[in-house]
Amino acid sequence: MAAGRACPTRLFSCGMCGYEEQPRLKAADLERLAQQHREQLVAAGVELHPVVSRSRKLATRFWGSAWMRHLAVCESGGLCLAPGRTLLRHGCVLDIRVSPGRVTAVVSADALYDVELRLTPPDEERVEALSALCAGKIDSLLSLLEGRVDEALLQQLCDPGNGLLPEAGDWRISCSCPDWSEPCPHAAAAMYALGVLLDTQPELFFTLRAVDPAALLRKPKVDGGVFDSAALGVMFDIELDVE
Repeated sequence: MAAGRACPTRLFSCGMCGYEEQPRLKAADLERLAQQHREQLVAAGVELHPVVSRSRKLATRFWGSAWMRHLAVCESGGLCLAPGRTLLRHGCVLDIRVSPGRVTAVVSADALYDVELRLTPPDEERVEALSALCAGKIDSLLSLLEGRVDEALLQQLCDPGNGLLPEAGDWRISCSCPDWSEPCPHAAAAMYALGVLLDTQPELFFTLRAVDPAALLRKPKVDGGVFDSAALGVMFDIELDVE
């Protein structure tokens, strides 16, 4: 993106994206516009599922925190996400919905914007490998959703390369705003809002990734009664202690 181009939303200036400094909406303006837009949608009969978090950490439980750490890694890799945190904290995420491979959101700023985030689900081979890796190591579905699992296993589940968290290049993002950055502030707000949701509804992570969490509790597949621990270990670059 060429330096010196003005951000069409006039909300933020982003040094990473080369935006010119523009008059920005203040916090009070964002909150006022969000309230106006919310009232308009409710008056029109639209059912809303808003997300807001004013806390610094945004998430405190395992899957929500894992998601936020992942976004921090993506940001350090070059994604401009900070404007999304601002929108989230000022109540601008008016609606968010999660379905397999897809997040949709309505985000308020200078106008209302429709956001869609898409992720390709992990392939069957990866899910089977994770199921084998987890076999006998997770007490219950509740333990998995609460992150009460062996730390080494959690690291594998959260690995973007072989686990369930997406890599930065996996996102397919669209927004009705005229902003050409990817992600735009509104899409970034939806990403952070999802992390807030995962704090209280961790099952939504598995919904998004189109993975049945119960599949991670099943026994691994065997071939002739022999579990191929060596192949699985090579895939995840770990040593498996199989009795």
